[in-house]
Amino acid sequence: MFSKPIFKQSIQSNWKLWLIITIVASVILSGFIINYDAKGYASIASAAEGTAFSNLLSSMTSLLGSLENFYKLIAVILGIVYVVFTSNNLVVNEVDSGSMAYTLSTPIKRSSVIFTKSFYLILSVTLMYVIISLAGLGASQFKYNNVTGYAITEDIEAVSETLNQNERYISERLYLIQDDEQAMREAATARDMDTDAYSIYLVNIMNDRSYEKAAEIITDERWDIYEDDDDMEDDDIEITSEELIENPAMILSSNDALIAGARVQGISVNEYRQFVTDEIAGPEEKENPKTSVMVTEDNAELLLQTVIDSSAKALNINSNQVNDNLTLIKDSTALEASIEATGLNEEQIITMANHTMVSSARSVDAALEFDTEAYLWLSLGLLTLILVMSSISFFTSTLFNRTGLALAIGGGIPFAFFLITMIQQLMDDSTDALEYLTITSLFDTDAILAGGEFGLGLVALVIIALVLYVASNIIFTKKDLPL
Repeated sequence: MFSKPIFKQSIQSNWKLWLIITIVASVILSGFIINYDAKGYASIASAAEGTAFSNLLSSMTSLLGSLENFYKLIAVILGIVYVVFTSNNLVVNEVDSGSMAYTLSTPIKRSSVIFTKSFYLILSVTLMYVIISLAGLGASQFKYNNVTGYAITEDIEAVSETLNQNERYISERLYLIQDDEQAMREAATARDMDTDAYSIYLVNIMNDRSYEKAAEIITDERWDIYEDDDDMEDDDIEITSEELIENPAMILSSNDALIAGARVQGISVNEYRQFVTDEIAGPEEKENPKTSVMVTEDNAELLLQTVIDSSAKALNINSNQVNDNLTLIKDSTALEASIEATGLNEEQIITMANHTMVSSARSVDAALEFDTEAYLWLSLGLLTLILVMSSISFFTSTLFNRTGLALAIGGGIPFAFFLITMIQQLMDDSTDALEYLTITSLFDTDAILAGGEFGLGLVALVIIALVLYVASNIIFTKKDLPL
């Protein structure tokens, strides 16, 4: 069935277009990743909230979310260009030009010719998107170190020279920053915080990471115990960091979990055991100065904005300047004005400022997290979608004998699907009606990023591609050719 001469000829005829599309797509994807501005996109998305652009910008508040437009639009149109022209060049162009007559005059069977050409198209598309995906992984790892480790953020970069340590080394040992006053000041400045807020941020990060490591250890131990227990579901066996936060006592039953958690925080096992014990006991009740105003979820945003505005007025600067640098709220003049404007006490205002700064920094960290599994599913979903597009173009290339007709239909259908996708992206109200008019809806990037159900859509794409490729081979083998 497979013919080496036909395969070699297919490569020689199409390698230039393949190389150009592969390089262009890889460069664009890498550019998206390297130039991603987590803090900037978060600010823009917040400003656009409630507008027509809010849905489009909301996805950009995470690194993988920002790639959604690449996977649904840019990578798709580049793939369509490649498969449409390559499909036509492989079959119908040779029929139309008469070169297919020469090919079929050789001892090579017609079935071998079409099988090899379809195999080349499938292989070239697969190799193209594997390389593109690897380029994305490499760019993210190079820029942020978030594929194989914790993301390297601005504070890590700022203190690497001060601590005379590799950035990746510091990102895994944040307690090194905590133990150095100069490093604390430099790191806090890099994250637009003062040392008080940054200290809270570091503690929160290290605590969460210690729970994550402990959860991994406990889960592994439970797998060893319950792996052969048919009554236990996978979700019952797995322990998440959120479950440990709710029930930290589980850590005390595992010495390995205690060791892992202690290593993250840079303390001894006994100190970490005491930390867990304190977490079980709960936070100590603190007496706050009496105030007539309570900060709740409903009024927190309004109170913060009032604090920002009153601080800006007291300091004779713009509110945006205070919003960009919340440490200004802690200025004595600003505090006095904020207390008078809101009725809050000094401690409440400082706590609010610290919480906002820490929350902003944590949102940037979350945006730079790289979910490798979701990324691979995005890449696999994109590959199956492009394979379907290639099967459509290849099918029309074997169905018709004229290049113009095959190109119009084989390229028109995929391009129509692409246009519908663009409309879906820009017009939320049309999504439900148009999703039934395009196969691109089977590649559900939203579900992949959210961890929802998307498997059936990908299976459907694979089946469509398989059916069309098989049909293409049958049609070409049995049809009468104008030779």
